[in-house]
Amino acid sequence: MTRLPRLLWLLGFVLALCFWAAPRAAAAEYDDTLDRLGRLQDLAESYAAEHEGDPILLTLSYTRTGSYNTAIWQLTAGARDSEFEAYVNENDAGLAALQGMTTLTLPTGETTDFGHMLASMNLVYNGLPITGSWGGDCMELAKSFHGQADDAAGHAGLMQSAFNTGDSSSSVFSAEDLRADLDSVVVGSQLTAGSNIAEALRSYYDGLTEYDRAYQFIALSFGTVNTSDSGFSDVVYNAIVQDTGMQLLFYMNDMWTGSGWTIDESYAPAVRGATDLLAGYLAGAVNGDRVKSESNNRLVAMGSQALADALNALGDSEAASAALAAAQTGASSTVSSTEAVLSEATQTLQSSFNVKIFELFLLIVAAIAVFFLIMSCALFVSHRRK
Repeated sequence: MTRLPRLLWLLGFVLALCFWAAPRAAAAEYDDTLDRLGRLQDLAESYAAEHEGDPILLTLSYTRTGSYNTAIWQLTAGARDSEFEAYVNENDAGLAALQGMTTLTLPTGETTDFGHMLASMNLVYNGLPITGSWGGDCMELAKSFHGQADDAAGHAGLMQSAFNTGDSSSSVFSAEDLRADLDSVVVGSQLTAGSNIAEALRSYYDGLTEYDRAYQFIALSFGTVNTSDSGFSDVVYNAIVQDTGMQLLFYMNDMWTGSGWTIDESYAPAVRGATDLLAGYLAGAVNGDRVKSESNNRLVAMGSQALADALNALGDSEAASAALAAAQTGASSTVSSTEAVLSEATQTLQSSFNVKIFELFLLIVAAIAVFFLIMSCALFVSHRRK
C-alpha cells in the first residue's frame, strides 16, 4: 500500500471512529446527567424527612444558579436552601455538576438548554407555567427588537433571524431555549408529590418527536384549538398578556403599566410579533392539525391575590389595586369556564406565591434609609454647635 492510499485509509478510519463515538459519548452524558438528578432527589427526600421542604422543589432549586437565581427568580421560584446545598456537598459533591448546566444532547439527537429547562420546571411546578419558559423568552425577544418596526408583522420579520436558530450563542430565542421551554411545561405539569423527576424525563424523551412535543405543549397551554386557524395567533398572544405571572414579569421590566393594569402600548407590537413567531412554529410542528385536549386541561398561573401581594411587597400598592380590579373585571366574563379550565393537571401546581424575600429586602432598604437619616441629623446638629 503506497503512502497516499494509506493516509486516506487512516483518515477514513479516524472519521468513522469519530462518527461512531460521538453519539455514544452524548448518550453517556445524558445518562450520567439523569443519574445525578436522581441521586440529588434521593438526597432531597432524605433531607426533607428531617427538615421542612418539598423534595421536588429542593431538587429543582438546587440546580438554579447565576441568571436563574436573580431577584425575580427568587420571588417566583423561591429562594434556594443553603442548608440543603451544604448537605448535598457533604454527601455527594459531584452533584454540583448539575449547577450551571447548558447544552445537553437528548436521546432524540437534539440539544437542549438543560439548566434552563430545570429552572423553568421549577416555576411550572410552582404554578407559573408561562413566566420562566416560553413567556419569558418571548419577552426577551420583544425587548431586543422593541421599537425597530411599526407593527407586529414588522417586528416578527426582524425577529425571524433570532428565533429558533441552532446557534444559541447569538440567538435571543434559540432552538435549545425553545425545546427547554416546551419540555419544561409538559414534564413540569406531570410532577406531583412523590414524582421521580429523572424517570419522568426518561419516559418523556423515549421516542419523542417534534410533533409529539408541540402537540402536548399546545394541549396543555391552550386547550383544544385548531392551529391552522388564523385565530390561533390571537390565542397565543392573549395567553401571555392574561397570565398573572407574565404581568408581574412585564411590570418588573417596565413593559406593563400600573395605571389600568395593561401592557405598555409601545411594547405591544413587539410582544405580539414574538408570540406570532411562536404560534407559527407550533402550527408548523403539528402540520396545522387541530389539537384536542383529552381532558380540556390547561395550565393556570397564580391567582390575582398572589399577584397583588407581590406588587404590595414591591411597594406599589396602586399597581396592586389596579391588578385586583382588572382581575375582577375579567372574572365576570370568564367565570363560566373556570371549572372546565381547572383540571387534574393544574391541581398539581402550587397556587402560593412566596414574596418573603422581597419583604425582607424592603425592610433592609428601609433600615438603611433610617440609619442614614439619623446620621445626617447628627452631623447637622454637630455642625450647628460648631
